Amino acid sequence: MTERSSRRSGRWPLILVLAIFFVPAGIAWTLFFTGWVPDSTGNHGELLEPHQLQPVIVDADGQPVTASRLRGKWTMLLLQSGPCGADCQSRLVDTRQVRLALAQNADRTQRVLILPEGEAPPAGMDAHRDLQVYWATGPVLPEGAPAAGAVSLLDSRGYRMMRYAEPLDAGGLLSDLKHLIRLSNIDLERLHGLSEDAVE
Repeated sequence: MTERSSRRSGRWPLILVLAIFFVPAGIAWTLFFTGWVPDSTGNHGELLEPHQLQPVIVDADGQPVTASRLRGKWTMLLLQSGPCGADCQSRLVDTRQVRLALAQNADRTQRVLILPEGEAPPAGMDAHRDLQVYWATGPVLPEGAPAAGAVSLLDSRGYRMMRYAEPLDAGGLLSDLKHLIRLSNIDLERLHGLSEDAVE
C-alpha cells in the first residue's frame, strides 16, 4: 500500500465520525426552518404553538391570578364560555379520574376551571376538592390562539401547548400526561446529575 492510499484509508473513519454527528443535525435544521410537521404523532391531543394565557383571571376574592400560580405542575384546563353544565360536569369527572389514575404522579398535575365573570361555581364541588376555580374578566386566550376545546393542557411553565376536542378522549389525555411526566422526569434526572457533577 502506498503512502497516499494509506492516508486516504486513514481519513475514512474520521469522515464517517463527522457524518454521524453533522448529517442528523443538518436534517433537523432543514426540517425546522422549512416548517415540516409529521402527518401523525404519538400524542392524542392537538399540539399547539405554546402560548401563555392572558392575565385577566381572578380568584373567588377578586384577586388577580398571576402566571406563577399556574406553574410548577402540568395543568388540565377547562375554559368555559358559560355556566358549567352537563358537558362541563362530565369533563370534571373525566379529569378527576385521569388525575387519580396517575397515582404517585398525581401531585405533578392540577385541574383548573375558568368561568366567565359572575358565573356560580359548579354544583357538587365536594367531589372535586382538588379543583381550582377562577373567573375571567376578559378573553383568556391570546388573539389568534386556537379555541379551547374540551380540555387544554398547560406545561409546567404555564404555557398552553395541547388541546383535546369534544368529546374528550380521557384515555388519550391520560396517556399523553404519563408520557410527558416521564419525559420531564428524565429531564429532572439529567439536571440532578449535572448538579452532582458540579458539586464533585
